[in-house]
Amino acid sequence: MIAELEATIERIGAENIAAMVGEPIMGVGGMLVPPDDYWPRVEALLKKNDILLVFDEVVTAYGRVGEWFAAQHFGVQPDIIITAKGITSGYIPLGAVLVAEKIAEVLGRDFGFPMGYTYNGHPTAAAVALANIQIIEDEGLLDRAKKIGSYLHEQLRTLLDLPIVGEVRYVGMMHAVELVTDKDSREPLPMLQPMLPDVIRRETGVIVRDCGHNLVLSPPLIMTEAEADRCVEALRSVLERTTTDGVIH
Repeated sequence: MIAELEATIERIGAENIAAMVGEPIMGVGGMLVPPDDYWPRVEALLKKNDILLVFDEVVTAYGRVGEWFAAQHFGVQPDIIITAKGITSGYIPLGAVLVAEKIAEVLGRDFGFPMGYTYNGHPTAAAVALANIQIIEDEGLLDRAKKIGSYLHEQLRTLLDLPIVGEVRYVGMMHAVELVTDKDSREPLPMLQPMLPDVIRRETGVIVRDCGHNLVLSPPLIMTEAEADRCVEALRSVLERTTTDGVIH
């Protein structure tokens, strides 16, 4: 993948590329986690070619992966980080863009950053964000995300004894159970009606996200082990009745 990126830069020309934008961990794509050395190698290649690295951390920031940012998890320093959701734990809409000093210096030239909109810097949203960040710090939720995330992952791994479960992935409190028709070929399990995640939600009350043939869970950072066990039991109760052609009995 790095070789392909390098070839793309050479083909287009580094002088024609301002930045590369990427999700450190693909959320909607099915919670896909890159190898540990992927982003450090990307960062080094981009710096070599004077190309900015922009991280979309709308899903991963503010404790979701057991660090404030997924950039810390992978040991890289993006030039720009886009965040939202977790900054207020979703209690009120807010987004924030974090920029490196060299970017801020450019934005501050002449008349400064000329963009804005009606709810820029909304005081209520900002107050909620500050309170939320304080709670994450005071209650040690970064470490908790790592601890309970590891526990949930180990419990989800017990589902690997089912014929339709091909892989279980996680980082912190981002989890995915990949469903397949065959464990060797990893051919995706067909998503027939009624959809598996919908059946799990309706029958068990456990919220599972629809991501193709992946069951994705992003539980609260304050989840307990008992709640983690309930999630796994809920998934098993439906997956045990699901055949390799996607039919739920």
